[in-house]
Amino acid sequence: MKSHLKALIGIAISGVLLWWVFRDADLAAIAHQLAEADPVLLIATGAILTSGGLVRAVRWRLLLEAGGAETTLHARWASLNIGFMATNLFPARLGEIVRPLALSRMAPVSMSTALGTVVLERALDTVVIIVLAVVIMLSPVFPAGATVLGRPVGETLTVSALVACGVLALIALAAFRPRGIVRLAHAWLGRLLGSPGEALAQKLDALLSGLLLVRRPAALLKAMLWTFLLWVWMGSAFWTAFGAFGIHLGFPAAMFTECALSLFEALPAGPGFLGTMQAGVLASVHGIFGIGTDATLSMAVGYYLAGFIPVTLLGLYYAWTMGLHLRSMGTAAETALEGAAPGGGTEPR
Repeated sequence: MKSHLKALIGIAISGVLLWWVFRDADLAAIAHQLAEADPVLLIATGAILTSGGLVRAVRWRLLLEAGGAETTLHARWASLNIGFMATNLFPARLGEIVRPLALSRMAPVSMSTALGTVVLERALDTVVIIVLAVVIMLSPVFPAGATVLGRPVGETLTVSALVACGVLALIALAAFRPRGIVRLAHAWLGRLLGSPGEALAQKLDALLSGLLLVRRPAALLKAMLWTFLLWVWMGSAFWTAFGAFGIHLGFPAAMFTECALSLFEALPAGPGFLGTMQAGVLASVHGIFGIGTDATLSMAVGYYLAGFIPVTLLGLYYAWTMGLHLRSMGTAAETALEGAAPGGGTEPR
């Protein structure tokens, strides 16, 4: 699928979700509640969300080291913020490929290998988010008789468990049978697409090197523990945001909201997860825990701005120091990925 078509689909989904979320909202009441929010707790929310990048940077080191890549904390932190900035300002999740590009400019890591670690990150995140959501749904604090997106909790638990097992199975297959996957890719992609398909299969070989961590149980366990720490830390940002807007829900509700938000953000969306983020918060805080629509949406807007502004500014600063220009960022990332040599590295600037 062409990148511009993906962008259009994401923007359309964002538009529909934003209409659905705000269709019955009182915008004046939301604006008033935003003005009355506790600024200290909002700043704390932004600080938690921004510092979550440091937790991600530590976990990223574990994934990169499995492939023999040595990187500094500064390089990983800067690359993460550049990626967040690109995702916030551009459609089609541009940050997913801009982040590996930035790291390849700052450390001897190939673009495709770095991208492989991003794929593994997403898989670990998915498993941990599902586990956390399941634990909360099974706990006494979860509202009795609640439904998730209109479906019974038991049905949601079953689907969640199947998804988590499926993700783990795919990771294991890719990590322990990479040659078989590459052979199939060469056979089928070459037959379907010709020379472009063969080139794509070669890139897949390097991409799978980012999954080498799965073959090292001790390192994988560390990465999983850091992933749990990451999402508990990020969930605490909702807890402070609740307090900023006078929403009296406990930490489990904040964690469940973080899980719901993350699952909604898996949908295609426009820049900055507009629409999907607000829909995830509304489905949890209003739909599950019964908080009023206006209070929920004012909190969602405050939370969004608290996270959006700091990482976007940091990303713009680091992109400027590296000479990455916004207008050519997407083209530069795609060109770097096409030219990345399997197993090779790119010298830092």
